Amino acid sequence: MSKVVYLIGEIRTNNFTDKNLFEKIGSLWSKTNVLNIENDIKYGIYHQYESNYHGDYTLAIATETPVSKENFVIPDQEYAVFECLQDEHSITETWKKIWQLEEDKNLNRKYSLDFEKYYPDGKVEIHIAIL
Repeated sequence: MSKVVYLIGEIRTNNFTDKNLFEKIGSLWSKTNVLNIENDIKYGIYHQYESNYHGDYTLAIATETPVSKENFVIPDQEYAVFECLQDEHSITETWKKIWQLEEDKNLNRKYSLDFEKYYPDGKVEIHIAIL
């Protein structure tokens, strides 16, 4: 079943060529601080992929709470799910693992829409669309 979430903001970036990557992502996530949603589930949504993980993509930040009129639909599709903790090191290491699995041909990514689901207790699930 598809999930409707509410958009907080989005940016276009690249993990390898955007020298302002961390500033852009940090600025985007900081928008959640003024919305009084610290106990809500939040989403980092990766979509509009140019190619693979080396290419440009759009990152949207959203929540289940109706904080804006702009909603976003997370499609019902098959995902591989990776769990980690809500800290920069754990999330970065999990993404590196995902990329390595892909490089090793052990993860067949769809590159349609992927998302991180942030729970209030500090757990994070990274959902990767697969073929």
